[in-house]
Amino acid sequence: ALERTFLGYLRTSLALSMLGIVVAQLFRLQHNPTPNPHFGFFVLGKPLAIICQGTAIYTILIGVFRTWRSQNAIVRGKAISGGFEIVALAGGIFVILIMFTVLLIAVDISKEV
Repeated sequence: ALERTFLGYLRTSLALSMLGIVVAQLFRLQHNPTPNPHFGFFVLGKPLAIICQGTAIYTILIGVFRTWRSQNAIVRGKAISGGFEIVALAGGIFVILIMFTVLLIAVDISKEV
């Protein structure tokens, strides 16, 4: 069961990493001949992609830590469930999604003005 749990963290990490790559590629491709040098898709592409990659690394590290900790607990005859890591990971991903949404709406509004 520990291996499947670790593979779940790995899958989530890979999904976040792929999201970062897609964001970087699409935001760099979607620009005007004279892009806004301060705020726009072209400018926000790299920082948002770095945030996704950082979250992917954080996710896999949390997965490794929880797997290691659970394995040690099983050896001692105990079981670990829940924890701050799951809440922190879910909260972090939620905050990132909200931030992406707000930034995309702000860029769209600034393009119309």
